[in-house]
This record gives sequence, structure tokens and C-alpha cells, in this order.
Amino acid sequence: MICSQPIIWVVRKIKHNQQHYIEEASTIDLYRDRVVTPFEQFHIKDVHDASYRSMSGRYDFFYLHTIRGVFSYKVIESPEHWIEEYKKIQIK
Repeated sequence: MICSQPIIWVVRKIKHNQQHYIEEASTIDLYRDRVVTPFEQFHIKDVHDASYRSMSGRYDFFYLHTIRGVFSYKVIESPEHWIEEYKKIQIK
């Protein structure tokens, strides 16, 4: 693994007739030949770009541009390092 980017998402659960929001965390892992997220795996040639948008709230957004569309992920830490490492191995 070259590097990893922490991400979070919120899951809504209903328990005992009450709604609860649970924040879950994982990572997006960058390898020489693939990108692995908690939900998807992409071959590196299928990833066109990665970008980041800072928001004014608690979360920022990390975008993975792939042949299957753009996937967005909530981040707390800046993914600048992950993006820099991706650009070093990006297939053009």
C-alpha cells in the first residue's frame, strides 16, 4: 500500500422506534495497481482523477473520478497527500 485516506459516512438506524445516526469510519487505500474503498475496488487504469473540495462545515469532500462515475467521500483530514501520491502513479 502506498498511502491511505481516512473517510467517514453516516448510517441511519432505527432501534426501539427511535432514529439514530451512527458515524462509521474506514479508509481509501492506494496501491500501485488499484484503489480500494470500503464499498468498491477500482483498477488504477479505471481512475481518471482525484479531487478535493473544502467546505465550511465539519466535513470536506474527496472525489474519485472513475470510468463508472464520480464517487464522493466525506473526509475530516485533507486528502492532499493521497492525491499527490495518486498523481505520481496515474496512468495517462
